[in-house]
Amino acid sequence: MGARAEGQARPVPRWMPTVLLALAAGALLSFHLDLPGLFDNEGRYAEVAREMLLRGDFVTPQMDSTLFLNKPPLLYWLVAAVFAVVGPSEWGRIVIVVTAMITIVMTGRLGARLYDETTGLVAAAFLTTTVGFVLEARTLRPDAIVVASIVGAILCWLCAETGADASRGRWLAAMYAVLGVGVLAKGLVPVVVAGVPIVLCTVRDHGLAGLRRLRPVLGLVVGGIVVLPWHVVVSVRHPGFAWDYVVNQHLLFFLDKKFPRDSEGDSLVTFWTAFVGRSLPWVLLVPFVLREAWAGRLASAPGTSRSTALLAAWAGGLLLFFSAAPSRLEHYTLPALPPVAILSARAFERLRRGEPGAGVWYALGAVSVVLMVVGGVGVTVGRALLERVYWLAQEPRLLALVLPAATAALLGGAAMAWAVRGRHGTLAAAGLAAFTIPLLVIVLRAEVVAEPLFSWKPVGETITRRVPADVEIIFEAPEEYQQVGGLAFYTGRPITMIAPPGFIPPTYLEPYVAHMFLSRADFERRWSSGVRLAFVSDPQKRRDSSEGLVPAPSHVLGRFGDRWILTNYPTDAPAAG
Repeated sequence: MGARAEGQARPVPRWMPTVLLALAAGALLSFHLDLPGLFDNEGRYAEVAREMLLRGDFVTPQMDSTLFLNKPPLLYWLVAAVFAVVGPSEWGRIVIVVTAMITIVMTGRLGARLYDETTGLVAAAFLTTTVGFVLEARTLRPDAIVVASIVGAILCWLCAETGADASRGRWLAAMYAVLGVGVLAKGLVPVVVAGVPIVLCTVRDHGLAGLRRLRPVLGLVVGGIVVLPWHVVVSVRHPGFAWDYVVNQHLLFFLDKKFPRDSEGDSLVTFWTAFVGRSLPWVLLVPFVLREAWAGRLASAPGTSRSTALLAAWAGGLLLFFSAAPSRLEHYTLPALPPVAILSARAFERLRRGEPGAGVWYALGAVSVVLMVVGGVGVTVGRALLERVYWLAQEPRLLALVLPAATAALLGGAAMAWAVRGRHGTLAAAGLAAFTIPLLVIVLRAEVVAEPLFSWKPVGETITRRVPADVEIIFEAPEEYQQVGGLAFYTGRPITMIAPPGFIPPTYLEPYVAHMFLSRADFERRWSSGVRLAFVSDPQKRRDSSEGLVPAPSHVLGRFGDRWILTNYPTDAPAAG
């Protein structure tokens, strides 16, 4: 190639538009990242990171000064690094925002490699405006890292398959290293989810003998280098961890026989409904490429069809795998969002080029009608219907958001119907966006409004302000005793837990249980002994009154949803809440 002529503009790298999109998304997602306070499922990760930094021990996670080995340590390490700079706060979520930005870039590059640059950029934009992705990008838990590791692993595998033979080994090594990072975030889930489409497509293209192309020995070596050091050290330090991690946290959890029984699997209806809800609005375009995905099951199919089949195997394999697990939880659908975004982008490109037949437009027309009907119902009777949900009634500001959400659905459906009438693919997608973008703003606002119902922050602020440091805090722990994490984080004080009825500890905790919990009988004796105590109720139990929570006499210090703060001594200020 000749030298560039003087004054000639430097070509923009192919990945630059996606990077700019990710930077813009990161800036928007970081806006008021301190709102709302950390919800219950976030508080445990923040507290472990805070205690790691406080103790200077980055090997053994602890929560409320007690061993907490339920999850691998990667998220704790990353959040602790943030806390070391800005101090313990909700800004630990920046780890997840950055992870989401990386996922957006990798999804765009994956779409570009599977189809073309335009489809890749559209896929990145679709992922950025997917309901579940936006919510998860501001939630402090390891699932966003799992999603990124799966996208990264599949991208590395695709580069190995389509690149030069000389670079194949390096790309495969990178794939296994990325999967190792995912394992350090949340166990073996990334290996299973990424392994399904990779193995299926390898067998499709090269037969069973082609599995050797994946170089499993290389995977064991690279994965072992990333994963084993922490797991081995902790197994040596804490007898019982290895059995709990391999058998209890993986095998028994999959079969819904894990102990303690700190989670209950969602029904299939809930699981699949959550998938659709989290994938909105772009999942509505996915059915228009399913025929192409089916054709791509054959090695002789065109490249675009085989690419679509890969994405369908990714999303479908994940959904079917967890559908078979009685322990399934609704957020396990999150790794399906990137393939849904790329499939939707592929469907959009076909719509834009006018490829689909009349049946597709009829289906989109039906979607627009559904949106208008839902919006109309929401505008007219939506608030009255939701007032029957007791926890919504506790925070009337949530009900005030029903009207704008319903209006967004109504107007988005109308815009989409107009586009369908003229068979404009781009305008049809714009109609979906017209519904989704306002809805995302409303949902994010709803999280802030709902803070008193789902976060320990108001409780912690009340205790910090009104409970003297020499008063012991007693928490009515549920079987999911990890709920104590957020309470400990926002008070910065040790918490004494009342033992959950019938609690069976994981093996590594057995030597510590006697010091972790206070029996209910001992608590009641101490409450009546004259020693000043503050009691915080189990947030997972509905209590419309404080009566019977503790022995009389008691004084209500505050109430936030189902979180009651009581004391056995009188307080001067009026109750908060």
